[in-house]
Amino acid sequence: MTPIPVPHRWLAALLGVVVLLDLLLIIEAGSPPKSLLLLPGAVAVALCAYFGVDRPEIFAPVGAAVLTATSIPIGYYDIVVPSVGIDNVMLTELVSGTVLTVLVVWRCAPMVATACTTALVAACFAAILVREPGCYYTEYCGYELGMQTSADIAQSGALGFFLLVGSVGAGLYLRRSARQRIETEMSALVRKQWPLGAALAILGMLQLAQAGPLGVVELAGAAVASVCAFFGPRYPLRNALAAAAAIAVTSLLSNNLLGVNDNVPVSFTALAASMALVAYAVRQLPPKTAALGTGALVAGMTVSLGVRSRSVLDDSSTSLIMLFLLGLSIAAGWYFRARDRERNQTVRAAVTSAQQGERMALARELHDVVAHHVTGIVVQAQAALLVAAKNPAVAVTALEKIEYSGTEALTAMRTLVGSLRDGTAMAGSADSTGQATTDVAADIRAVVDNFTGPPVALDLSLPDQLPVEVGRSVLRLVQESLTNVGKHAPNADDVQVRVVALGEELHIRVVDNGSGRPLSPVGGSGGYGLVGMRERVELLGGRFEAGPSGFVGWSVEAWLPLTKQ
Repeated sequence: MTPIPVPHRWLAALLGVVVLLDLLLIIEAGSPPKSLLLLPGAVAVALCAYFGVDRPEIFAPVGAAVLTATSIPIGYYDIVVPSVGIDNVMLTELVSGTVLTVLVVWRCAPMVATACTTALVAACFAAILVREPGCYYTEYCGYELGMQTSADIAQSGALGFFLLVGSVGAGLYLRRSARQRIETEMSALVRKQWPLGAALAILGMLQLAQAGPLGVVELAGAAVASVCAFFGPRYPLRNALAAAAAIAVTSLLSNNLLGVNDNVPVSFTALAASMALVAYAVRQLPPKTAALGTGALVAGMTVSLGVRSRSVLDDSSTSLIMLFLLGLSIAAGWYFRARDRERNQTVRAAVTSAQQGERMALARELHDVVAHHVTGIVVQAQAALLVAAKNPAVAVTALEKIEYSGTEALTAMRTLVGSLRDGTAMAGSADSTGQATTDVAADIRAVVDNFTGPPVALDLSLPDQLPVEVGRSVLRLVQESLTNVGKHAPNADDVQVRVVALGEELHIRVVDNGSGRPLSPVGGSGGYGLVGMRERVELLGGRFEAGPSGFVGWSVEAWLPLTKQ
């Protein structure tokens, strides 16, 4: 049975959560049983979003058609639609439509993307108009639903416009990133942080639907805190201080404008963002600096809670919950900090072991190859001295052997010097005396063509002038990475190899889509593995990274300078 790709599983989990939230909203609203008929249509739109990952040009129009078709019976039978942010549109339909918009803008041609996006927007407008109840349902819901106020229309329009612009912008960003030949730091951050961003976005929509007139001001602070949490891994202290200030300032501003309101719920979006920032600070910063960032966030949330209700801080249950969440965030940060420290210790130990092994291998090479040839030269020279006077022909033969032995010794010595300079050949290995050709591109293509594992897609663009040591290092990195794919990712069905020049650096990236993870620690097992590659890159003054490539597979990346440091 073919396993489900990990990105599909993440999307399925997200859509499953929003379907569950819609079910809870239906139950909480006290709607009649017929409101449960809303779920099949919402699930159908969610399935369109799930399958749209592979074929967005097909499932986006299907999703729009499903949304329009389900609106007709909903409006005809006056079924109450529990909505979040946009009236008469369920949260599942809102999230699924946003996902489909991102997918079509990202992966479809411009004309197709425009048509599909227009169809989705039109279906959303049709749902808002057709599903509007024609009478009041106070018997079931406890409040009047018959007519939308201007504030409701403005709120729905603002959120709809925000989601449309955000989804189109996200699709365009992913479209541009897909065309890039290398992965930038920003795209790597987005790839790793998008689950947190999606969770904070859903919390923000729930907050907007429940906050009432205070929602715009409160959501502004929560949005700033969410952005800071998204970029938290890069600058933890700076983002923590900015988020704390945004939460406190917007809370005080809303209090001065509208007064304290005991019915205003806690900003769970800001709370979740603060918890993430506390965990990042504890994980990455020194203890004193982490304490500063954590204290600022605690102060910001205390101000936010205090302006909502004068009695919130006196409530022991609320205080205990906040302390528990704070302790949970700190514990998570310490856990990941301990894992990082353990991994770094493992890397240092593996590097030390690899260096010691390299020195021993070089010693064996000197003894077995160079010393052997030099000893032969000495013996032949002594023999030539003994027989030169009596038999010059024998002396000439000895000189020929001396010449051959000297050439072999010189070749071996050059190989050893090359391994010391760039590590492209392990001393003592079977191919340590082999000579690489001067055509690095041909060598790399030969390695890819002779690879016995999964199919390899090669993207190769080398500069005209490539230093010899860089060229041999690139060849070794590609060869070792493909070897690791064959060892540790036997179930992979796609391997991407990119060797491209970017400015004054050469970028190497080898990534597979294997669902497993290497079982051995960094440094590999039975050989130099990642440790050896890291050494070779650092000897040339470059940078090396290896680890999981997002949610599936493994990637190896290196940046080698094309000019001498």
